[in-house]
Amino acid sequence: MPFGFPRKKDKGQEAKGQEEAPAAGTKAPTEPESNAASDSQAPAKPAANAPTAEQKAAGIGPPPKDLEFPVQLAHGSGTRKVKGFTTVKQLYSRIAEIFEIPPKDLFFCTLGTDRVETNRLLGGQIGLNDVIFVHVRGEEKNLTISKTEAALGLTITDNGAGCAFIKRIKDGSLSTKIPEVCVGDHIASVNGREMFGIRHIEVARSLKELPVGKDFQITLVSPKKTPLSGIAPRAGKGASSLSADQGAAGTGRQTLRLKSTGQATVQTIDESSWTIKAAEAVDDCLESFMGIRDNELAETAVDAAKESDTLEVFKTRIDADLEVFEFPVSFVEELWTTIQTIKNAPKE
Repeated sequence: MPFGFPRKKDKGQEAKGQEEAPAAGTKAPTEPESNAASDSQAPAKPAANAPTAEQKAAGIGPPPKDLEFPVQLAHGSGTRKVKGFTTVKQLYSRIAEIFEIPPKDLFFCTLGTDRVETNRLLGGQIGLNDVIFVHVRGEEKNLTISKTEAALGLTITDNGAGCAFIKRIKDGSLSTKIPEVCVGDHIASVNGREMFGIRHIEVARSLKELPVGKDFQITLVSPKKTPLSGIAPRAGKGASSLSADQGAAGTGRQTLRLKSTGQATVQTIDESSWTIKAAEAVDDCLESFMGIRDNELAETAVDAAKESDTLEVFKTRIDADLEVFEFPVSFVEELWTTIQTIKNAPKE
């Protein structure tokens, strides 16, 4: 998942100049004796984070100030409480403080399980009853790999706070032949270049651009585990987070939705909603086109489509909201077609 989408700056209004002094010979305006009467008649202004009528109808509202979640280290620890965050990056910062662990050593979180299960990864949503399990730095592996094929067969994602890791390993790919490469491994460096703090798309691009027929060095770090904490299969297709058909965390109940903009909301997710299915389909498109999976990016694309009447409007919104990815027009058109097909599909 991403840890911040750069947005184009809106054209701000010009700053207004200071009030002019009254002209010579004129009388400066006097303040009214009391504004009490007019103030009492003025309608109360809604709070800055108050939900709109449409949001209320959709079951969306601001998170309670005292909202907190139980959190444990996946390899074993007591249960703590984490609160006071509105973005994924803030969440990881709070967890680092609670357990006194360097932020760079926090790899990813799973919801409701201490296992490395890719369909339970913490993305942009947390069920209000979920327990958060934190996977931290474990064994470091320095490998030299001969790139005999154009594609390594890896799908990369990130935790939203600077750590890119392997989410899937494609069956029959080059990576399945290397037992040290596992789902959940943090990609720490490639040919000596440190990868922490680099977007998953850049990590995937770095691996893709490695020349075929040449050796390269890669440092992987596995999440820490104990005999009691299971590990998911190292290869196979796996599943994406918030999969509509696999009972993903937060589906069909109240969830806290986190956005990189800091606009966290509590909302009820309908697992039959077309938007859930569309986000999953967009995630599949991202994996095929870029070798990454990113639930928040997928949801951002779906949100843009919901607010667009035409393909041209959708293109404008994608360019504004996701310009860092530099999607080609043909791919944006593919996303639009994919989303509209699911949106307009007959209800089952």
